[in-house]
Amino acid sequence: MKHCNHHTSDLQFLHRFFPIFEKKRLRQAFVASGFLLFICLLAASCKKQAAGFTAEERHVADSIVRATHGIEALTRLQKQQERAGNKLGNIIVLRELGKELRNESRFEEAIGFHSEGLRLAEAAGDTLEWVQALNNIGTDYRRMGVLDMAQEYHTKACMLSEECSDTSFTARKNRVVSLNGLGNIYMTLGNHERATELLRRALKGEQALNSDIGQAINYANLGSIFEQQGKTDSAWVYYHLSMAHNQRAHNTLGMALCHNYFGSLYEKAHQYNKAISEYETSYQLMKDSKDEWHALNTLIALAGISNAMHDEAKTLDYLSRAKPIAERILSKEHLADIYTLYYKHYKRTGDHRSALYAHEQATNLKDSVLDMEKMNRIQNISLNIERNRQKRVVEEARLKLEQERMARHIGYVIFGSVLLVLVGVLATFFYIQRIHRRNHLALKQLSELRESFFTNITHEFRTPLTIILGLSHEIQKTESKAVRQKAETIEQQGKGLLSLINQLLDISKVKSAVGNSDWYNGNITAHLTMIIETYRDYAHSRNINLQFLAKETVVMDFIPHYVNKLMNNLLSNAFKFTPEYGKIDVSVWREKDHLFIDIADTGEAMDKETAAHVFEAFYQGKNEMQHIGTGVGLALVKQIVDAVAGSITVESKMGKGSTFHVCIPIHNTVKRKATATPETIKPLLPKLKVPLAESEHKENACQLLIIEDNADIAAYIGGQFADQYAVSYASNGREGLQKAQELVPDLIITDLMMPEIDGLEVCRQVRTNEIISHIPIIIVTAKITEEERIKGIEAGADAYLSKPFNSQELQTRVEALLTGRKLLQEKFATTMELNENEEQDSEQTTDADMRFLIKVTTAVYLQLNKNKEIDVAFLASSMCMSSRQFHRKIHALTGYAPAAYIQRLKIKKARNMLDKDMIISFTEVAYQCGFDAYPNFVRAFKNVCGVTPSDYRRDQATLVSDIASN
Repeated sequence: MKHCNHHTSDLQFLHRFFPIFEKKRLRQAFVASGFLLFICLLAASCKKQAAGFTAEERHVADSIVRATHGIEALTRLQKQQERAGNKLGNIIVLRELGKELRNESRFEEAIGFHSEGLRLAEAAGDTLEWVQALNNIGTDYRRMGVLDMAQEYHTKACMLSEECSDTSFTARKNRVVSLNGLGNIYMTLGNHERATELLRRALKGEQALNSDIGQAINYANLGSIFEQQGKTDSAWVYYHLSMAHNQRAHNTLGMALCHNYFGSLYEKAHQYNKAISEYETSYQLMKDSKDEWHALNTLIALAGISNAMHDEAKTLDYLSRAKPIAERILSKEHLADIYTLYYKHYKRTGDHRSALYAHEQATNLKDSVLDMEKMNRIQNISLNIERNRQKRVVEEARLKLEQERMARHIGYVIFGSVLLVLVGVLATFFYIQRIHRRNHLALKQLSELRESFFTNITHEFRTPLTIILGLSHEIQKTESKAVRQKAETIEQQGKGLLSLINQLLDISKVKSAVGNSDWYNGNITAHLTMIIETYRDYAHSRNINLQFLAKETVVMDFIPHYVNKLMNNLLSNAFKFTPEYGKIDVSVWREKDHLFIDIADTGEAMDKETAAHVFEAFYQGKNEMQHIGTGVGLALVKQIVDAVAGSITVESKMGKGSTFHVCIPIHNTVKRKATATPETIKPLLPKLKVPLAESEHKENACQLLIIEDNADIAAYIGGQFADQYAVSYASNGREGLQKAQELVPDLIITDLMMPEIDGLEVCRQVRTNEIISHIPIIIVTAKITEEERIKGIEAGADAYLSKPFNSQELQTRVEALLTGRKLLQEKFATTMELNENEEQDSEQTTDADMRFLIKVTTAVYLQLNKNKEIDVAFLASSMCMSSRQFHRKIHALTGYAPAAYIQRLKIKKARNMLDKDMIISFTEVAYQCGFDAYPNFVRAFKNVCGVTPSDYRRDQATLVSDIASN
């Protein structure tokens, strides 16, 4: 609520919307007002036009008008003044008559009288009454909600007041009133900064005029701004200041409004009893007045707080009193608030029909008053006025500028010269850029040519190498040990040559196509963990102690392909020179914006010269006793590190081994999916019983179960799907099987090597469990030999991925398997369309899921034969499942919820009965199929079959007739 400049409040009236009035008379008033305003804007300013009447004449006319009370008396007085030709008296009567009509919410008539007063004041050259008329019309429009028109009138009034040299009380009051009006408009629009500035200027003016009512109005307006901003303490201070000035001025309406303000603050503090007391006090002070608009605000406030306290009787009482008033004064905003309260009341009391009607009415009223074009116009009016003012200033300075024309001409010449120089510089710059672009394109073409050459030549090398490796593998199957050893040597050397060719190709790609690499943002710690795991078995076979230490989880942009090659080459190099029972340590940590990776081994060290050239391709150390040299692996590592703006160094000491130090800058610019983190998963892995900190989705959303004992890897895998599916975690195979039976997920992703029960055993037990046998399984492991892959497929795995895996490949496989399950749902759903003989044949199938559906179908038909009632919980129990397990299983297989699936089975039975007996009654069919009411049967039959039972029987009869006639 706001205190306006004429003892009125319009914040609640205009709190959300701007009304659009459609009556013919109001449209005419708009046109007349706009025309008069246009005349005002073309008129001379106050500085150039003296007031039309003397102070004594004003005093006499004001005394006569103020002695007359009531609209009828003022109307008679206006006609008398008009007949007597008293222009000033007529103007003042029109002003006060418009105020009386406005106070009675007769806004259309008020605009008409105030517009007529504006026309007469402008014609008479009376600036003071002219400004007052502008302010009154602005206030009328504010009360009606037409803020763009209101702003135009208040702004013009403010401009005339500021330009006027008159310093009388009335002139200063006019200026303060216009500031208050503009402040109210900006407060309604939510521009609190601008509103506060204007209202404080208005308050300062009222203080200078020593006007208690004016100060009360502006203190209340500032308090409203603090209340909207949530600054309750400041709001209380300003509202109390407003009350003090209203009491001093004996302003009953102002005191009533202050009680309303107090009630609003108490209501926000949930002190409802105090709020009601304040609202009722306000209403008692205002109810005898004809100002129905203010009384309506209080009634709606009382209805709102009664609704909040669930006092249904009082809510309806206040609303029934408020609604006719709002309809009478054509206040769509108040009606919108009233219908909103009706909606809340009816919704809470369960009268949904009335609630829906009230909601529609409130929505329509709100939509009818919203006009964004006016909003834009309001924002632009002030700018246009400021531009006009600046235009006048420019016009006044024109003569001075004429005297400086010669200086400007010289400036133009200088400017033109500078511009020409700049154009020349820009032309040279663009030419240089063009040359650089040509050079860049040439280099790019050369790079592509080089890459194409390496690709083609390596392809030519790979063809004979593939044949050599294949034949050497076949030769190893011979019985001759000597031949097998030679074949093994050939295969070993062939693989080495193939690896060397691949590394040369990688170097070419890194040099020429770095800019096209696929960056990924994710948990690089987990990615490194997976790479280290691939070397565990090899390290164990050589009795080498491989340790990995990650001090913290690091999320950053990286290129997985580059990381894989970097780590594989550094680890291969470490294993190459580390003897049996040696040690290899890999450490990862973060310092500010850089990631550090150390790979340390206890193998044979390098001398200083070898260490200095270790990243050069095919470098061979001079110390032939050490036999230390490099191929292209470390050169490729150097190329990769340089490509990502990192650095790599080596530290080697005799007797201690070598340590490679890698430093890479950390960036997070690539958009990534929401992901779980090891910090949230690690505490759950040992005792994970429920999916805490796991993705929350609806019951029927796809659920993924990740079985992984490493928290970093579990988080890394789960992070690929956290924003798409519900993801659950288990720390070992035994716990994973328990959670699988509990949740019945749509897909399982499991590690192979785990404590208690490994991944292969998980696959076997899942495939033999009727509850979860349908679930697709993906095994992700560092153990990826052909033998292990075959074992996984035999155990029932649907996919087999090696670590470190490509996240896109994992996502693709998951989506493909889930899509496959949907296709199976469609397949199983069609079993309901089989006839009985086909269904009996289906029982012989070896498909466990099909057998399960047949078992469910049989149980449903048995229940129908017994008691006609089908209880889903009982049916789940008969399947030895919980209700949740049964729901997930049925939905996974058919795509239907159990209730929907049972209904389709009922309708299938009904169709069979109708097909076998053409004269059986529909009521009997409905009863035999478990429907308690015939209308329910008809509705269900049409939902499933697309036709009613009558139409189905008629279609079947027609089909039989056609077959018989043929």
